[in-house]
Amino acid sequence: MTTPLSRFGDRARRSAWAVWLTGGGVYFLALLHRASLGVAGPDAVDRLGITATQLGSFVMVQLGLYAAMQVPAGVAIDRFGPRRVLFVATLVLGTAQLGFAFATSYPLALAARGLLGIGDAAVFIAVLRLAAMWFPHHRYAVLTMLTGLIGMAGNLAATVPLVAALGWLGWTRTFAITAGASLVYALLLLRPAVAAPYRAVPATNVPTVPRRALAEVREAWSRRETRLGFWTHQATMAPGVVISLVWGYPYLTAGLGYSDAAAASQLSIFVLGTLAMSFVVGPLAGRRPTWRSPMAIAVAVLGIAAVALLVLWPGGQPPHAVVTVAFVMLAVGGPGSQIGFHIARDYNAPVRISTATGLVNAGGFVGAMLAAIVVGRVLDLRSGVADPSLLDYRWAVASIGVIAIVSTFSLVLTLLGVRADILDRMARGDHVVVPQTEHWWDRAYRRVTRRPRPSS
Repeated sequence: MTTPLSRFGDRARRSAWAVWLTGGGVYFLALLHRASLGVAGPDAVDRLGITATQLGSFVMVQLGLYAAMQVPAGVAIDRFGPRRVLFVATLVLGTAQLGFAFATSYPLALAARGLLGIGDAAVFIAVLRLAAMWFPHHRYAVLTMLTGLIGMAGNLAATVPLVAALGWLGWTRTFAITAGASLVYALLLLRPAVAAPYRAVPATNVPTVPRRALAEVREAWSRRETRLGFWTHQATMAPGVVISLVWGYPYLTAGLGYSDAAAASQLSIFVLGTLAMSFVVGPLAGRRPTWRSPMAIAVAVLGIAAVALLVLWPGGQPPHAVVTVAFVMLAVGGPGSQIGFHIARDYNAPVRISTATGLVNAGGFVGAMLAAIVVGRVLDLRSGVADPSLLDYRWAVASIGVIAIVSTFSLVLTLLGVRADILDRMARGDHVVVPQTEHWWDRAYRRVTRRPRPSS
C-alpha cells in the first residue's frame, strides 16, 4: 500500500536531478567567473597599469579568500543548507563580477576579485552536498565527476568565447554581461526548500552553533584521512590551476610568442583534456577504492613531469605539440583532485561532510595561491622594469614544479600514515572502509617512525 510519506519520497527522488542541475548551473557560472582572468590578464595589465606581481596578486587574493572561506562555507552549508548558501553565493558572484567590469584602478579590481573568491568558496561543496543529500551513496562518485564536468564547461566558456567577447564587446560590457547572468540565475534559487530524501538528521541536544562548528572542524581535521584528502587535492590540482587561471596565457603569448587566438585555443585544449580525463579518473575512483591513492600519486607526478617538460626542453622553446602534451598532462590534475573528496566522504560523519569537503578543497587552492604569487614575484625579480623574457618565464614556471614536489611528498607521507592506521585497525579486527594489504613500504614506514605493530 502506498502511503503519503512514500509518495512524497518518490516525488523527492524524481526531482533530485532538477535540484542538482540547478546547483550545477551556479557552478558553471562560478567557473566562468573564476577562470575569466586567465585570458583577460594581458588586458588587465594594460587597463589597470599593473606589474606581473600585481597580476599574480589578483589570483593570490581570489584564491586566498576562497581557501580561507572553505571551512566557514562548509559549516554554513551543514548549518543552513546548500540552497540558501548557493543563493547568497550567486548574488555575491554577480556583484563581484559587476565591480570588476567597472573597475578602473588596481585596488578596486583587487577588491572585486577578492569578493569573487568569497562568493565562489561555497559553490562546489554546496553542489556536492546536494549530491550527497538527494542521491544514494553509490552515485556520489559519478555525480562528483559530473559536477566537475559542468565546471569544466564554465572553464571552457572562459577561453575562446571570452577572448572573442573581449575583442568584440570590450572589457566593461563583457564582464557586465557575465555578472548579469549570475544575478538573474539567482532567481531560480528562490523556490522553497524541499526535504531531501538522503539528508542527515541532526542530533538533538547539541552545543551552540559556534561551539559545534569549531568542534566539527577540529574533528574533521583531526582525522588523518581528511589531511590526506587535503594534500591529494593540492598535489594533483595546484599546478594546473595556476596555469589555467592566470599564468598559462602570459607564458604562451609573452614567453613563447603565441598569438592571442592560439593561446586561447591551447587553454581550450587544457579544458577539453580535463573533460576527457574526467570520464576515466572519475569512474575508476568510484569503482576501485583501493586505486584512489595510487592514482593520485600518479597524477601528481604527471603534473611535475609536465612542468619539467616545459622548463627543461632544450632551448626553452618546446614545439606546439610538446606544449599541448604538457597541458594535457596538467589537465589530468582536475579530475585527479576529486579523489580527495571521495576520501573526505568515506571517513567523515554525514553531518560534517561539507566541513571536511571544505578542508579538502582548500588544499588545492592554497597551493595555487602560493604558486601564483611566487610566479609573479620571480618574473618581477628577474625582469625588473623590462618585459619578462622566455628565460624569466622558465624560472617562474619552475617554481610551480617546486611547490608541486613539496605537496606530493606531503601526500605520500600522509598516505603512509593512513595506511598504517588502517592496517592497525584491521589487525584489531575493526571495520575499515577500504581494506589494505601490507607492503614493504608500510613496514619501512613503521621502522622509520618507530611505530609499534599492534597486537591482534
